[in-house]
Amino acid sequence: MRRSLWIALPWLLACAATVPEKIELKPEAENVEFAYEPPSAAAYKLVGTVIGVAAANDPDEAQAAAKNDLRNKAALLGAVLVTIDENTGSMLPLESKTKVKLVGRAYKPVD
Repeated sequence: MRRSLWIALPWLLACAATVPEKIELKPEAENVEFAYEPPSAAAYKLVGTVIGVAAANDPDEAQAAAKNDLRNKAALLGAVLVTIDENTGSMLPLESKTKVKLVGRAYKPVD
């Protein structure tokens, strides 16, 4: 049992280190807005699922960074709207940080 703990510990630390703390909103993502409900299919088309992840000591900062990550990824798909379907937060093992994961759908106007 102890041996498996020593094997898993570096893996847990490596996983925790890969979650970014601060994510800046890119200029091309400034036009991506959040929608509470999926937009009309006559006006917008779904371009994909996007996932935003961030971690910080302050849960509000982690949430804001994850939203920036979500908007940045939606902008890469050419989207102007994004909905949030899943919003989860969890404490990172061995750290005093909250990890926030947002899963959403990105939409762009119909041509």
